[in-house]
Amino acid sequence: MTEFEYEQQKLDEILQKYIETLEDTKMYLNSLPKKFKGDPAVLYQQMAIYENKLRLMEKGKGKPYFARIDFKNESDDITEECYLGKVGIRDYDMNIITVDWRAPIASMYYDSSLGKTGYQAPEGFISGELLIKRQIDIENGILQNIQDVDTVSNDDMLKPYLGTTADHRLKNIVSTIQAEQNDIIREKINKNLIIQGVAGCGKTTIALHKIAYLVYNFLTKIKPDQYMVIGPNNFFLDYISGVLPDLDAQTVVQTTFEQFVLDYINEDLKVNSSEKQLMLQQETNVNLNYCKLKNSLKFKELIDKFLDEYEENIIPKNDFIVRGVNILSSKVLEEIYNSIDKNLFSSFESRIERTILLASAYLEKHPEIRSEIASKALTITPMTSRDFIQKELRNRFSQSLKQHLMKACKEPVSKLYKEFLSKIERYNDSTYNQLDEIKEIGLNNLSDGKIDFDDLASLSYLKLRINGAKDYEKYKHVVVDEAQDLGTFNFYVLKEINKKSTFSIFGDIAQSIYSYRSIDDWDSVIQIFNNNIEYRQLLKSYRTTIEIMNEANNITDHIGLDSATPVIRHGVNVNYELIDNINMFDKIYSSLKENIEMGHETIAIVCKNSLEALDIFQNLKSVGINPELVIDSNNNYKSGICVTTAYLAKGLEFDSVIITNASEITYSSANKNDMKLLYVAMTRALHKLDVLFDGEITKPLYESYKKKQINASLKLKKD
Repeated sequence: MTEFEYEQQKLDEILQKYIETLEDTKMYLNSLPKKFKGDPAVLYQQMAIYENKLRLMEKGKGKPYFARIDFKNESDDITEECYLGKVGIRDYDMNIITVDWRAPIASMYYDSSLGKTGYQAPEGFISGELLIKRQIDIENGILQNIQDVDTVSNDDMLKPYLGTTADHRLKNIVSTIQAEQNDIIREKINKNLIIQGVAGCGKTTIALHKIAYLVYNFLTKIKPDQYMVIGPNNFFLDYISGVLPDLDAQTVVQTTFEQFVLDYINEDLKVNSSEKQLMLQQETNVNLNYCKLKNSLKFKELIDKFLDEYEENIIPKNDFIVRGVNILSSKVLEEIYNSIDKNLFSSFESRIERTILLASAYLEKHPEIRSEIASKALTITPMTSRDFIQKELRNRFSQSLKQHLMKACKEPVSKLYKEFLSKIERYNDSTYNQLDEIKEIGLNNLSDGKIDFDDLASLSYLKLRINGAKDYEKYKHVVVDEAQDLGTFNFYVLKEINKKSTFSIFGDIAQSIYSYRSIDDWDSVIQIFNNNIEYRQLLKSYRTTIEIMNEANNITDHIGLDSATPVIRHGVNVNYELIDNINMFDKIYSSLKENIEMGHETIAIVCKNSLEALDIFQNLKSVGINPELVIDSNNNYKSGICVTTAYLAKGLEFDSVIITNASEITYSSANKNDMKLLYVAMTRALHKLDVLFDGEITKPLYESYKKKQINASLKLKKD
């Protein structure tokens, strides 16, 4: 029997067991209402678990596994034959049918070679010998191909997957996780990580699979909703929304930094569009350096001065009086508050809570005060007031003290921020010269119930200092994707609010397109974590062809950043075309038709700004093409043709990309942010990239365009 015949036989056996187990699961699910009839809470929980299990099994029955490893355990000399799938399946008698890719033993498929090796299990390191490591391709329950991975190059293992469409690639990632990616996915939960990864290295994929890995391995200790994924915008979250359910991690919290802050401060404020702000900078060259200040820790220092002043008046200046009876003087309450070591309490509210306890204890220790209060209570009317004071006296006035002292902690933070901005110059030490602009813009926005993205860190910091973040102590691990677009102040509040969480931070400085607000390097983030965070780099790009990545590297070389190392896959050369503006749409239309004829399922027409995108969208509609228009982070995109901007395309990938105008005027080689936007646009393409331009092409791409012209001329002469 050949190896292929053996695997065909095993597939038939496993599929039969798989279907039997699927039917058993259906029957068990149907029996749950009767089994837990008297316990609705447990019934709901069990129904959710088994409905999800059934959904995953139904989805996986056409491809129950993707690999096989044979491992001979050194301790008992028994060889385990493991078939690895997206989900682990056991039959009714708990016999293993497929092993979950997240199981400890499965790690050897990703990072071990044949021979002596082992894996880290909960009970310790298991040593032994890896005998077989085999990639198995199954489609619709039919065995297509098998490949012993250690006998061929890694390139050959990846080629079949990297050559597929964007949608298909995302579904097959567990089959192709690389060793350096696997190390990050399986890293200990108590470790903080910064991953600087080039375009196409799989940052988002690693981030989501890391969450899925943690959910699986810590299910008995940590609930899925104790993990959080923070993405750059709602468009991005919509793009990844189908991945986490497929990875059995659908209840993981998914949010943006913007929504995270709005939920935290619990106020109804509208955040002005970051895209519009970016476009304003691009199209008018307006100076947005004041935004950089607001997203930095320098701005935190100004707020700290305001809060020091605010705290001086946090204890009411009037005495504590209940129903006309003077209970405690403001002086006594202030002395109690000031006696508390502020370093032991994270917020004003927690310090006031301690003040209330100590003030109640103070009344308990001074019977003469209690006696005087009781005597006065007898003389007051009406009877309800007398009864109220006597009741409060028995409870040492804890409730009334809370109402008296907590007033300063109940103010909306937007109101406090407004107060801070109104007198911001008071906290300036002459270092900053943009405060008038910050004040004017901030106060105008707040009067309309609006804020900018750059105000989010300040608002959340005010909330943190005043009220703390008890509700956020539940989070155990936070993943931040596209993190290069956050400022140091943003990272600071994320870390302090999620005090009990560790972080995995993914980003690429070369794609840091919001230059007026984001970090310039990762050193500032490392300092925020007090060096308790590990920095790693991913320099291999798996997304694009070698031809596309080499061209995109011209941009990073030009701005002095690390170039990506393209891996494995060759394709067609990047197509550069000089097109005058009058004929630009006709060329876009013909390129689009060519891509459709080539079978590309996801095609992006990437523009510099939303006005250009809207114009192209309307022109395409007029000739009978109905693309998706994505010029706002709230727009949705599932598949097909998409007209979008470079800044919204970040983090996504398409079978082919058409860049509408890569001219020197549009993407200035002297403007670092323009270069990053162009780099983002170029690196979205998996298979084909068309770069159109009117006039002079941007300088970093000039040599490539010139070379194409020379080659075309030589070919013409030869013909």
